[in-house]
Amino acid sequence: MVATGDLPILAIMHSADSVGLFDLAEAAAGCCQIVFVIDGTPSMTRPLLRFGPVADITGLSDSAAAARVSDLAPDGITTFTDAHLPRTAALADALILPFHSPEVAAVLVDKYRQRQALHRAGLPGPRFCLVELGDRAFDTLVGDMEFPVVVKPSVGAASREVTMAVDGEQLIEAMAQARVAGFGAMVVEEFLPDSEEAMNADFASFVSVESVMGGGQLRHLAVMSKLPLAPPFRETGHVTPSHLPTAMVKEVLDVVTAAIAGIGIVVGGLHTEVKLTPSGPRIIEVNGRPCGMPEVLSAAGGCSLIEAAMRVALGEAPSDEGLFPCDRVGYRINLQPPMSAHRVGTIEGLEVVGDLPGVLSVKLRRRPGDAVDWRLGTDEQVLNVVGAADSLDEVHAMRRQVAATVSISYD
Repeated sequence: MVATGDLPILAIMHSADSVGLFDLAEAAAGCCQIVFVIDGTPSMTRPLLRFGPVADITGLSDSAAAARVSDLAPDGITTFTDAHLPRTAALADALILPFHSPEVAAVLVDKYRQRQALHRAGLPGPRFCLVELGDRAFDTLVGDMEFPVVVKPSVGAASREVTMAVDGEQLIEAMAQARVAGFGAMVVEEFLPDSEEAMNADFASFVSVESVMGGGQLRHLAVMSKLPLAPPFRETGHVTPSHLPTAMVKEVLDVVTAAIAGIGIVVGGLHTEVKLTPSGPRIIEVNGRPCGMPEVLSAAGGCSLIEAAMRVALGEAPSDEGLFPCDRVGYRINLQPPMSAHRVGTIEGLEVVGDLPGVLSVKLRRRPGDAVDWRLGTDEQVLNVVGAADSLDEVHAMRRQVAATVSISYD
């Protein structure tokens, strides 16, 4: 296959929970021709064909899958979904394309193995352990850890089934709920305390760093502040540029650089979450794909995170220019259901929010009558609002205005 207009061909392992097709097409314009690889979702073939050729590898061995993808003649391969990192790594390895090695991909999708890798690399972090849910004596495995502890699936995303336990009774309950949800193993780690220096009623005590790595060059593109969490750990929004002072931003970037090296990452778009503690920044986790909120950086006047990830997947090296300059403050506000909610009742005020100054989009994620469950994490948000402002004060004013304008009832 010959690339249209001599553009290189990028294969994307795609699924329903990946980046939107129109967003992918927009990012690829002038950068590459995209082709798709699907695994286990043959019903997606028809809509994907509107955007590019499709290779369905459902049920195929790695070698047979690589042969089928090879027919698309890709110059690079990537994915924007955590669950597809291992299979994409296997394909890249077979086709000799730049991507995470299978070994690195396995660490990126397993929170316990990642904690081990970071510990071996000398990065400070919480005490932790892996608890197999079939083990009746799991409470003894926690040993001398101090409460409170965070309980999270060893394999999971978007804060699904992530909760906190302040004592042994709550830990037992968290494990029981995780077993009901179908998880086989959970990571238990000591809760990292909040940094008093970074304490701010308008922001959570952690940030994310969006980075790209390729051709031996690492570039951090953005630091995103997080709006206060909805209990227990669901994200209510993101803001960039960060509210952190320059010195603290440097500390954050230094620890992220060390984590990326410690895991052995050499290529890809990366999303790293960092907790701000009294002892300095500490890694929460490194994700081996770009984040799910590239629109925030775009709204701020920054670069396209999706395009940046596409370019390194094709073998390009990013520049060494540091954080991408922004001329505005980009934001995303997520409205999360309360933990007591089971179903969305009514939603009012959306039209008004869409007309507010600076608002670029209002996306309804749940409709009246839809079930909601806080245990499913951040992705259970009912709607999100993306926009741009001239200052952080304007962002916080917008948060208050959205909260006052949108009325959501729950059952």
